[in-house]
Amino acid sequence: MRDLIDLWVGAQAWLFETLVSPILFKYGLMAWYEPGYSAVEFVMLGVVQIAVIAIGMRFFERRWPLEKAGEDDKLIMVDRVYTMLNKLGVIPLAIFILTYPLVQEIELTVRTWGYMPPRLERLLPWIGDNALVSFLVYFVLYDFAAYWLHRGQHAFGWWWALHSLHHSQRRMTVWTDDRNHVIDDLIITLALVLFSQFVGVQPGEYVVILMVGRLIESWSHANVDMSFGWLGERLLVSPRFHRLHHALSTPTERHIQDHNFAPVFPIWDILFGTAIYDEKIRPTGVDDATVDADNGRGWIAQQATVFGRFVRALLPRFSRRASAQ
Repeated sequence: MRDLIDLWVGAQAWLFETLVSPILFKYGLMAWYEPGYSAVEFVMLGVVQIAVIAIGMRFFERRWPLEKAGEDDKLIMVDRVYTMLNKLGVIPLAIFILTYPLVQEIELTVRTWGYMPPRLERLLPWIGDNALVSFLVYFVLYDFAAYWLHRGQHAFGWWWALHSLHHSQRRMTVWTDDRNHVIDDLIITLALVLFSQFVGVQPGEYVVILMVGRLIESWSHANVDMSFGWLGERLLVSPRFHRLHHALSTPTERHIQDHNFAPVFPIWDILFGTAIYDEKIRPTGVDDATVDADNGRGWIAQQATVFGRFVRALLPRFSRRASAQ
C-alpha cells in the first residue's frame, strides 16, 4: 500500500511540475499554485472514477440490463459527455474559479469572528483513533446534507427548473449521475463545501468523501434490476431504490419522484417519511413535454434551454418585487 501511495503522489507531482506549474508561472498565476496542485489530484481521481464506471459498472449493465438496448440508446451519448466534463474536472474547475474567492471571503469573515470549525475529534475524541470511523462519520454528515439539498431541488420551482434536466433522461444508466446544469452543480458544490467547512471536514477528507459518494451515486443510476436484499436495501441506496425516484409520473402516482431522495444512505428517507420500497418496474423520465424535449438536444443546447427555464421560473418573483416597490 505504501508503494502504491508513493506512486500516486509521484505521478501527481510529475504532472503538476510538467504541465500545470509552467502555465501558472508563465501567466503570473502563482496565487493558484496550491489549488492547482490539488486540481491535478482531482483530475487523477476523475480518471479512476471513469475507469470504474466504464469497466466495472458497465459490465453489470451489459450482463444484466434492466432495459434492453434499443433506439433510445443514442440518448445516452450526451450523458457520457457530462460524465467526462465533470469527472475530468472541466466543470468543477469552472465552478471552483467562480466560488473560490467567495469561499475564501467567508473563511476570512468566520475567522474574524473567532469561530473555529468544530472538528468532531474534539467532541468525540475516540473517533480520532480510527481513520475509518472518522471517515464514515463525516461521510454520513455529508450525505445528510446532500439529502436535504436534493429535497430542495424538488421543492423550489426555480431549482426544479435546473434539476429537471437530470430527470428528463428516459434511458437511465451509470452515466446519468453527472447530467446536471452547471448552475445546479454550482449551487450544490458551494452548499456542500460550506457545510463541510462548518462541521470541520478537512480538504483531503472532503475529496475522498466526494469521490466515494459520486461513485455510489453513479452506480445507483445503473440500468440493472439489482437488489441488496431486505436489509441491504435499507443500508445503501441501490439501483432499484433510486430508479423509483426517477420514475415517470402517472395520474395515479403524480408525486412518485418526491421519494427516495437519499444519495447514499436510505436511512434519511426512512426517518423523514420519503422512502418507498416495492418491486414495481417503472419507466423513467418526466411527464412534461417541454422538459422531455431535453432528450433530443446536445450538451450546449441542453445547458442553454435549461437556463431559459431557470430564468422564466425566476421571473414571477422579480415581477412581484417590482410591483411591490
